Amino acid sequence: MKYNSITIKIDNIAQYKMDENLEESLKNVHWRIQSKNYTELMAVMINGTIKGIGMSWNNSNHPHAKYIHVAGTGKNELIKELLIHTSPYDWIIFSCWENELDKIQQVQQFQFQLFRKTYMEKYVINDLLQKLVEVGETPSLLMPLVQILGDPVLEEDLFRLLKHSYEQTHLHNPAKEMDWQKWKDELLNDLPDLHLSYIAIENNRVTSYIFVHPVDDKHYEIGWVGQRGTLNLLPFLRQQLILLKEKGISSVEFEVDTTDYNAWQFSEVLDLNAKLCWHSYILKSRKSH
Repeated sequence: MKYNSITIKIDNIAQYKMDENLEESLKNVHWRIQSKNYTELMAVMINGTIKGIGMSWNNSNHPHAKYIHVAGTGKNELIKELLIHTSPYDWIIFSCWENELDKIQQVQQFQFQLFRKTYMEKYVINDLLQKLVEVGETPSLLMPLVQILGDPVLEEDLFRLLKHSYEQTHLHNPAKEMDWQKWKDELLNDLPDLHLSYIAIENNRVTSYIFVHPVDDKHYEIGWVGQRGTLNLLPFLRQQLILLKEKGISSVEFEVDTTDYNAWQFSEVLDLNAKLCWHSYILKSRKSH
């Protein structure tokens, strides 16, 4: 049987019939396609049906990288197309689950290198507390974020530390340049719980922080984590979980990058090496050669 295969750029994906298996494999980026949150969208068409998809987008918080994704038939051709226009970006980034071996093999053929693994897992608070019984002494002074925001000196100290920590854990794909006040605005726009996110203080300086975000009445996300120096963050995590539990929260979720030396302190307690992870691969743009 002869197949008529072509690769085309498309504007409105709803105009075309899509292969059911392809649709399933696009679930991680389906929202981006539906909202047209992309800069390039192309398809491999076989006998009038979309059998493969390639797309690219950018991220205003990390302006030096072009992000790409491919799925289905014709990945090799789609990647070639997506690598044609790389200016003004310094890096091309591709991400997928570690068990998506066909995608990994394809990007490695183009010399993409693995630079980060990300773990996204949910836990029952009581289970974690059982693992954190003997972790050391809790910081002597913990203040809720709402109280820090009322103290100009501590507020600036916190967000300068947060800015520094984030930049140091994203050296492969640098964040955009912002002053600490903008970092504050960005974080508060992410709606942390101002009363249950705690900051550790010593000698009137911020030493560490854990931000938490409500998902629903019983479940929270552990957000940005940071420290000054080389502190053991496990006692702080234990106390943060106890404070959440006292407010009726029963479970939490974490998103931990291997490039984040702060949150990676939790990796053993969270048993991350036994979990499925999200791989991110990077390629230097021809523009930056």
